Amino acid sequence: MKEFANLHHHGLIVPNIRQSMEGIGRELNIDWAPVRRFDPLRVWLPDAGWSEAHLTVTYSRQGPIHFELIEIAPGGAYEALLAVSPAHVGAWVQDVGAEAEALLAQGWRVIAAGASPKHRYGQMAYMARGDGPVLELVGEPIRPMIEEWIGSVE
Repeated sequence: MKEFANLHHHGLIVPNIRQSMEGIGRELNIDWAPVRRFDPLRVWLPDAGWSEAHLTVTYSRQGPIHFELIEIAPGGAYEALLAVSPAHVGAWVQDVGAEAEALLAQGWRVIAAGASPKHRYGQMAYMARGDGPVLELVGEPIRPMIEEWIGSVE
């Protein structure tokens, strides 16, 4: 599967982002990018349509595979992701819609996405298959924004 060849991050939903930054940072000697809030982030869910997530997020500065920590507000759209797994891996893809459709044809399902299928899932789609890993397809067009964020200082 070519998506796993372009891994960018290992994401983890955590109950308290500041405590997780401190603990993981200390244990693994990791420095963190500035924390950003997405409040709200519009998300499309297969069973519910449009919804909102309220997230607090950061990435490790160290890579090439970065840690991503996500704190979610209860009741938001990312609970659909948490119900499958608190962890995921994120991979850069040129065309989120094309990659999502290819995975759907192989038996994967969409958990949540940045847009509906009509809009080719936007620039991110969380996918899962059976008990396997959750894969986030992340569109290359937002790569410069993510890389700038990881390199910025508070």
